Amino acid sequence: MTNRGMYIFVWSTIFLWMFFGTGKVGAESYPEVRVLIYQGKPDIVVSSTSGLQAKIGKKSYSIPAQQILTFIPSKKMITWEERQLLASSVMLIPSGKGYLTVNNRPYRGSFLIKYESGKLNLVNILPLDDYIKGTIKLEISPRWPEQAVKAQIVTARTYAVKNLGRHRESGYDFCSSSHCQAYGGVNAEDPIANKLVDATRGLILTYQNQPAGVCFHSESGGRTDSAFNVWGKDVPYLISVDSPWESDSPHASWEITMSSAEISKALQQAGYIQGEIVKLQANPNNHGERVKEFIIQTNLKQFRIPASRFREAIGYDRLHSTFFEVISTSRPVSSQPSFCSTPAPSPIIKMTESDTASKVPDYRAMLDKDWNLDDIITFLKMREEERKEASSSSLKADDFSSNPVKIIEEIEKPPLKENNFVYAEYDQIYIFRGRGYGHGVGLSQWGARGMALEGYSFQDILLYYFPGCDLKKARFK
Repeated sequence: MTNRGMYIFVWSTIFLWMFFGTGKVGAESYPEVRVLIYQGKPDIVVSSTSGLQAKIGKKSYSIPAQQILTFIPSKKMITWEERQLLASSVMLIPSGKGYLTVNNRPYRGSFLIKYESGKLNLVNILPLDDYIKGTIKLEISPRWPEQAVKAQIVTARTYAVKNLGRHRESGYDFCSSSHCQAYGGVNAEDPIANKLVDATRGLILTYQNQPAGVCFHSESGGRTDSAFNVWGKDVPYLISVDSPWESDSPHASWEITMSSAEISKALQQAGYIQGEIVKLQANPNNHGERVKEFIIQTNLKQFRIPASRFREAIGYDRLHSTFFEVISTSRPVSSQPSFCSTPAPSPIIKMTESDTASKVPDYRAMLDKDWNLDDIITFLKMREEERKEASSSSLKADDFSSNPVKIIEEIEKPPLKENNFVYAEYDQIYIFRGRGYGHGVGLSQWGARGMALEGYSFQDILLYYFPGCDLKKARFK
């Protein structure tokens, strides 16, 4: 080889190393995540399909396959019952490619058992994409069109990358409930979804070269909402967009009927009001489609309540979204039915621009840790209690609590206007007629399904619901 050839070869090698070595996610650099599986347990019983190593301090113990290990709290320590050993923490690592099992549920990766306040916590430590594999089937059907499933996978991975360490102070990254992303280990995996996770390895959504603070929900009702309307945070890529692909979704339209007595009880139990409701007014968001807040007059005081909090108190499984209109009527108290399925409707409670121009400072229904949606979900809790029959996108950040505001606010009780309701004589009936399921921000899962059925790619879907974002391979240090 000539000197010139050697020169070209060397510099080509350096170039390829620099490009692929820094731009591609390699197995050795792919991060692990810590997921809290159990908290506050009186005992933890573990076994393995292939044997395991139990590490306590600097000592390691080999355990054969299927042998049961029992751990209990004792004297502010962890006791390994079979060997009567005490430890402040225990690490369990499977041998070979086997799984660790707890309560007969298998999990990839290793376990860390920790003592906390007289109980035990169990943390699952595993590679990021193995964690994603244990979430997808709990969020979306793997039998849906492939491009819709890929869109959900990339959104879930982006959320995880953005929120790594959200529970760092407690010793883990994520909980396994809808508060973060619902996670079920190997039993929650699906072979189709697993292949799609591998096919999209490392892909995340970014905004200005940083992981995007994404969120998702089940159904938008035909139009998504903005982060500003829902959480009071202006995020360039979490804006309202049309979503006309959801006409066949389960909650394309819905209706519930509640009495003022039922609503009063729910809001009292949530600590949001005092007294009994005599009048309820729904105020719209900026687009005039979804409800932003309620002004509630009781026989004692008047209260301003964010629609998201109102929905939480009523129940996500009943009040499926904030995309609704409210119709009111009344009935004599003596009839006392707690539920009315076919009330005679009266005029819709109007939601006008004047209603929106409130004199009260704007509130936020909370969160988002550095806008990583950190607390979009915290507040919500929402997303997934919402879908799981109770769960919970989008959130699927910046900490909204860094600028605290009153969420439930007592306001001066003005004289009631026309159509006053006298609680002693009449019980109000409220009909909620709505669309969609969830907070409505970010990716609509049913919208993604509809787009995929029309031939759109997962890239098309994601860049439509998160305008201004880019798809890139994640880089990990």
